[in-house]
Amino acid sequence: MVPMDCWHHELENAASEAEIMKSATDYLRLWTPRELSPMSLGLEELKIRSTDDIEVVKRRLTDAPAFVDAKTREGAHVRELADYFWRASARIGELRRAGARVRSELRSLR
Repeated sequence: MVPMDCWHHELENAASEAEIMKSATDYLRLWTPRELSPMSLGLEELKIRSTDDIEVVKRRLTDAPAFVDAKTREGAHVRELADYFWRASARIGELRRAGARVRSELRSLR
């Protein structure tokens, strides 16, 4: 598997929500079906179609019983995925706040 740092770096450099959704889909597809079932995440397939899907996956992962037990292999996988989706969600929030700031500044210039 590709080291986690490069995936987080990709999120940090994303300039749009679409880039984050594409990165999240690519990241999910790295996991084999034995490691990750789309249905266990509330998805029909391992594809992020909207920012709402990122929130669904984040919530499902942190609610998963395995999340609490990071000592097991499954727990470590769930925690790694949850960390990624927490960061993706936070990055979307950052982009939205930045966009709102720009819109506000533009309105004040009128």
